[in-house]
Amino acid sequence: MRGALLAAMLAAVVCLGAARGARAQVVISIEGDCPGRIALRWEGATPDRWMALLYADTTGNYTIPNVWCAGTETGLGTRNLRLVSLLRSGPQGSGTRAGQASAQFCGGYLQLLVDDARPCSTSNVAQIPQ
Repeated sequence: MRGALLAAMLAAVVCLGAARGARAQVVISIEGDCPGRIALRWEGATPDRWMALLYADTTGNYTIPNVWCAGTETGLGTRNLRLVSLLRSGPQGSGTRAGQASAQFCGGYLQLLVDDARPCSTSNVAQIPQ
């Protein structure tokens, strides 16, 4: 059930902005109704890089420990913090994902980490509609 809910959150259209130097200025947005179909959009990511989509119930300043993107400070809190999915940024550094979001994730927060440097680039934190 968690996998389906998380996949639904991935159902978002993602628009990414332009890179600044070697670091990307990643912007995400979420559209749709929750519960229901939502879309995540991103833009501005470094092209053709792996990205991690994270979810948490709260915002905060959690720092990734000794794993992928170690040392990266997120804008997410630790309450129900989880990896939703690994994605590729695409040849233009932008993309979208859409799916169904269940009620338990409405009002939660998403953030992308882009594997382009250490620490990794981060997107803004976007709230899932309530």
